[in-house]
Formats: sequence, structure tokens, C-alpha cells
Amino acid sequence: MERLIDSFAEGLIEKEQFASRIARTKIRIADLDTRIEADSGDVDHREHLQLATNRLRELAATIKPELASADWKRRREIIRTLVQRIDIDTEAIKIIFRVNHSTRGSGSDAIAITLPRPSKRFRYSAS
Repeated sequence: MERLIDSFAEGLIEKEQFASRIARTKIRIADLDTRIEADSGDVDHREHLQLATNRLRELAATIKPELASADWKRRREIIRTLVQRIDIDTEAIKIIFRVNHSTRGSGSDAIAITLPRPSKRFRYSAS
């Protein structure tokens, strides 16, 4: 844009050429700004997933020994403590944990895992 302005100021290009070139340049800059913003969102999303993965690994390492020796009632209590809610959709199952992103527990968002629904429908049959 600076070169265009300098070219116009020095009389190297006419006003009509300057106006059309500056308009195209502004459009290109806006497009590049949009791409940069989208790319930074991808980086934030990757960092979010990395934090969630690390927290789940820490959690698994902590509770694995207790889960192995726990009875059904105790396992249910642990799951109820860890899972905030489960959303079941026609295409996916989303599990939202109560564990925060931050190791200090100060993160505001819970960790969520989305799993694809099984393709087969199961029938319940009473025996």
C-alpha cells in the first residue's frame, strides 16, 4: 500500500489506477488477515487438545490402581465424580469431564471427549 501511495504521489500512476489497485490490495490484506486468524485458532485448538490429553493421562495414572481393585459400587462413584455429563446424539457420544485444563484447577472449561456412535443398533432382550 505504501508503494502504491508513493507511486500516486510521485505521479507515476493515475488516480483511476491507484483507486483500483488500492482496492485490490485492501481485499488481499483482509483475506490474509482472515487466514492468519484462522491459523491462530487452529494453534489454540491444538494446544487445548494437548492440555486435555495430558490431564487425562495424569488422571488415568492416578486412578488406575484404585479402579483395578474397586468393586462395581466404587467404580460407579469414581465415574460419577469424574464425569460431569454425557450427551448422546444420533451420530456421536460426548463425555464431559469435571477435570479442568489447568493443573491448579483454575481452568474454566471442562475436558470433553467426543466418540462416534456404534454403527450397529443393539436390541435389549429380557431373559
